[in-house]
Amino acid sequence: MTSEPAPREPALDMRQIGMRFGEVWVLQDVDFCVRPGTIHAIVGHNGAGKSTLMKIALGAYEPTQGDVRIRGKNLVYSRPAAARELGLGMVLQERSLITTLNGLDNLFLNAEQKNRLRLVKRGSEADEARELLDQLGISRALLRKSVSEMSTIEQELLEIAKALRLGDEVLILDEPTAPLGREEITRLFDVMRTVAARGTGIVLITHHLAEVFAVSDEVTCLREGSVVLSTPTSQTNMAELIEAMLGRASVASTVASKRADSGGAGAEKQPALDVSHLQVGDKLLDVSFSVAPGEILGVAGLAGSGRSTLLKTLFGDIRPTGGEVALGGAPHKPRSPRAAIAHNVYLTPEDRGVHGLVLTKPIAENIVLSILKRFVNKLRVLEMSKGRVVTQDMMSRLDIRARSIDQIVGELSGGNQQKVVLGKALAAGAELLLLDEPTFGVDIGAAREIIQHVRALAERGTAVLWVTSDLRELLEVVDRVIVLRDGVVEVSIERGEAEFNEDVIIARMQRAQYLELASAAREAR
Repeated sequence: MTSEPAPREPALDMRQIGMRFGEVWVLQDVDFCVRPGTIHAIVGHNGAGKSTLMKIALGAYEPTQGDVRIRGKNLVYSRPAAARELGLGMVLQERSLITTLNGLDNLFLNAEQKNRLRLVKRGSEADEARELLDQLGISRALLRKSVSEMSTIEQELLEIAKALRLGDEVLILDEPTAPLGREEITRLFDVMRTVAARGTGIVLITHHLAEVFAVSDEVTCLREGSVVLSTPTSQTNMAELIEAMLGRASVASTVASKRADSGGAGAEKQPALDVSHLQVGDKLLDVSFSVAPGEILGVAGLAGSGRSTLLKTLFGDIRPTGGEVALGGAPHKPRSPRAAIAHNVYLTPEDRGVHGLVLTKPIAENIVLSILKRFVNKLRVLEMSKGRVVTQDMMSRLDIRARSIDQIVGELSGGNQQKVVLGKALAAGAELLLLDEPTFGVDIGAAREIIQHVRALAERGTAVLWVTSDLRELLEVVDRVIVLRDGVVEVSIERGEAEFNEDVIIARMQRAQYLELASAAREAR
């Protein structure tokens, strides 16, 4: 009688993980286990603790309590590269590739093969890279191609190959499908299955719930820092996942699948903004909606749905490829952000530290930066004293807490930095305010204040588009919400309607291609 083989050690085993920042516990008694050769999805609302848990696995955070093992070996937090040395790799949403280098150079960046003379062994690197790409079913052509010439899916596959080269026991993928189309998603899923078949345990972080059913073997749901569901994917369904995320029964299964026309509050008035059949490449295919003066319109959608693209197009930062936009009945075709600001359209960007502020400059210069021409007198001399008066007014109105208007913006808290961005919009006299994740990275108190200021602007007639991944915030703030899905407006729902709730919107956000893939996966099982 032959003995059965000993069970394999988990690829990743996290036990009783607790994490506290100050007095706040963001993770409590979390158990998370990934078996070798499987794809384990992890889902949950923003703030549920997904990213914190994975940063602990990566070694970026040391947990307040609990243990982490990678293939049976304890992760030691005294060495930054310990997780990688044990075989864990991660592909973040933000690319780590250098666009001016080719695929081969990126694969070995900061981990080159060198001989005794410290010279790079190009031949050995090329041989290893070809073997790795062949195993993954990825074209060798990527090794010679510059990253700047690669498609989005090619860059994603190169990132996966790079992560696996450094550590092939555990692979963590953070929203890998967000920027991809249907064929690219199918190709990515094929590569993920190939990687799992080699024995690697894969962690898939995603907001796309149907994607869970298309490709994963197991799923864990976090809510408010605790595991509320962990099960084989085949033993759950969409409604149960949504219920686990929200902490209450879902009515998503009752949502009709037909597409609704956008309309909304204030349809009888002259719209402040009227968008008709807007197209932007393959990102926005046919988007139509209107916003009334004084209306706050929420824009919901998953990562990659085109929410930010929509705002940037209205702000003149991206050129549309079709359709029409009107402001107050007049055609709106801004060729640049400066032209949009001249028509009283203002965008507060998601990445305020990159595109919203000059962090090395004082508050006064930031707030009036986009309207400096207003302070140039007849002699073409800039009268900055007038700009300082405007800045002082904005600081008072928005309660920007700083030593003075001359304090460097980079020294302010996240909440006060965001108020400076909002102050720029107010100073510009925005009649259409485009807000991209306006409360991201700010504390609860500052978020409350920002919401109050935006509501006050709306009451004075400003039309507002509010984009956020936080559905609870969205439903608290807006008068109406449109859902972007697959390049079109999937539905428009007004406050007071039965469908104006989280679970319905989550269900309506799921991309059709995932639903089809999930259906095919269920049939295959």
